[in-house]
Amino acid sequence: MSDIDHKRHLQPTPEERKAMEKDALRAFTLEFDRTEAGNNKRVHSYHYVKYIMPYIYHMKSLMNRIMPVPENIVKPAGPPYDEVHPVVKMYAAQTSFNSLTAETNDYHAKVLSLEDSGKILTLKEDLNLPELPKTVVPFEVANKTIIKNPESIAVITCPCREIKGEDGCYPRDVCLLLGEPWVSFALAFGGDVNARKITQEEALCIVRQQHEAGNVQAIFWKASQNDRTYCICNCCLCCCTALQAYNYANSPMFSGSGYKAVWDADACVNCGVCAGRCKFGALAMTDGKLTYRAEKCLGCGVCADKCPAGALTLTRDDPAVCEPLDVDVLVPKYTPR
Repeated sequence: MSDIDHKRHLQPTPEERKAMEKDALRAFTLEFDRTEAGNNKRVHSYHYVKYIMPYIYHMKSLMNRIMPVPENIVKPAGPPYDEVHPVVKMYAAQTSFNSLTAETNDYHAKVLSLEDSGKILTLKEDLNLPELPKTVVPFEVANKTIIKNPESIAVITCPCREIKGEDGCYPRDVCLLLGEPWVSFALAFGGDVNARKITQEEALCIVRQQHEAGNVQAIFWKASQNDRTYCICNCCLCCCTALQAYNYANSPMFSGSGYKAVWDADACVNCGVCAGRCKFGALAMTDGKLTYRAEKCLGCGVCADKCPAGALTLTRDDPAVCEPLDVDVLVPKYTPR
């Protein structure tokens, strides 16, 4: 491909852009039921995906009221943001309010081990798990684990990091949208988050790099996304709005991975490396000694990978309490006939 052709491939003509938007909007619209509830979800989803920067800004503004140290955040300004801020703020406030209880939470995530993340990102067939047991997805609202066309993946700029301006973490192209119609819609309308399509191998590389950096892999569900899964994020406590809500507002935004860290106190050298990496407050240094609260561990596996003494290992959690989102196990067991 010549440089001119390559540039044209990356920058569609106005006619191509218009056709892309039309096709994406049509597929997006057809995804929702033609009912009052379906229509409400569609309008919410439209504003969430198209204007995710102001959406997260307004969620962070609410979080700032209870943060130990309020964050400096940058309000997206200029057209078209100025016109949509009131509507987006309304939807963000609704989501924030619903997230306060497990019964109403409609925007939540499950922590994934690195291995289980990889299995999802390398699916070759649609994932259709509309009814999983509460041990896997314990949420009452938005619990359909469905990914259509799983080889269609897009990466976008993390809005949680971007909203913090220069204080936000890097790299920022770490949020992965999964399947259709979400990917096509983001490619057509997500210019502000630099949406671009990537291969499954590229997505795996992003996840591995972020895990190595000590960040948590989590798969998200949202009611406005037709009660379905729609992305895998790589979350850091310093930026991630959902992690902050979980830790500082006691919001049930996350469920465990289905694994737990096991601590060998005799092998531990009390270096504190794991405590500095733990995003859920399970590991902490007290008077120079490591303390571990297993009930707070959500099983991301970062501590085990970072422990220089090998004093932490990841093992299966009690299956009666929490199970992994392991597609190799769940697909043959729970896929509808």
